[in-house]
Amino acid sequence: MATEALKDAAAELTQRKLAAQRRRSSWALSLFRRHVPFWWRRALYTPYLLALDCADLVRGGRNALTPPRYLDFAGNFPGAGQEYVDYFKDLCGLQPNHRVLDMGCGIGRVAVPLAEYLTAGSYEGLDIVPSGIRWCQKNITPKYPRFRFQTVDVYNKMYNPGGRFRSADYRFPFSDGEFDLVFLISVFTHLLPSDLEHYVSEVSRVLRPGGKCLYTTFLLDDEARQGMEHGKSAFDFRYKLPGCWTSDPVTPETAVAYEESTVAPLLGRYSLKADPTHFGAWSGRTSYLSYGDIVTSTKTSSP
Repeated sequence: MATEALKDAAAELTQRKLAAQRRRSSWALSLFRRHVPFWWRRALYTPYLLALDCADLVRGGRNALTPPRYLDFAGNFPGAGQEYVDYFKDLCGLQPNHRVLDMGCGIGRVAVPLAEYLTAGSYEGLDIVPSGIRWCQKNITPKYPRFRFQTVDVYNKMYNPGGRFRSADYRFPFSDGEFDLVFLISVFTHLLPSDLEHYVSEVSRVLRPGGKCLYTTFLLDDEARQGMEHGKSAFDFRYKLPGCWTSDPVTPETAVAYEESTVAPLLGRYSLKADPTHFGAWSGRTSYLSYGDIVTSTKTSSP
């Protein structure tokens, strides 16, 4: 397992994420986020990010594999990518020669530290935001040719409202049994039930038997609900939808939660055997692994 230093770094990062989300969940900011479309908010915020990027250039404080802030749509934190690489090794048995699929790769926060580990393996990164993919193609792939990135034009009300394909219809552009590890960081937290189930089926299809899947999510159980009731959680999933809960009734995909009891049955329908859940700090728990809940599973056989 990870060293104590790595555990301490992950715990500090988790608390920073939790504090940032609690600020965003304040009454005033929640109202603003609910009624001002995402792209309008980005337009208002981008000049500030560009100013910080310019300051970085003047100071020479950014290396070639650190993306500019104005491309950061997910609120990435320094060190977050390495945290997940450690989980891949500890929880999924990732080896340097494995083939890996990153669904929702963003601007390469996991790809960059993973490139130092996959010395004989390969990586495919997919995302719905073209600007982030272009940056990865221009900056990461030339240095690590076995790391490839492509845009998927899938509809998402928040991040890609003009997408041509529905998530429930999208077929991953890879062959059956191609990957040793598939991971989805902050993807299932934005998918409604029919879309999530389709993605689970596609994950199973592209995994080899014995391959592993890791995804982050928000899961509801008694302890999570107590955290929400006492104001300790980063989200308040008070709005019930068919098969899930959301914190935003206007744009449900902003944050979606599922009952913890539904995880194993769903994965089992697609030949994925669920491991014990690693609960996260988002709900206000005092015992946790990371910020979000982490689910891992093993492909047991062909569907």
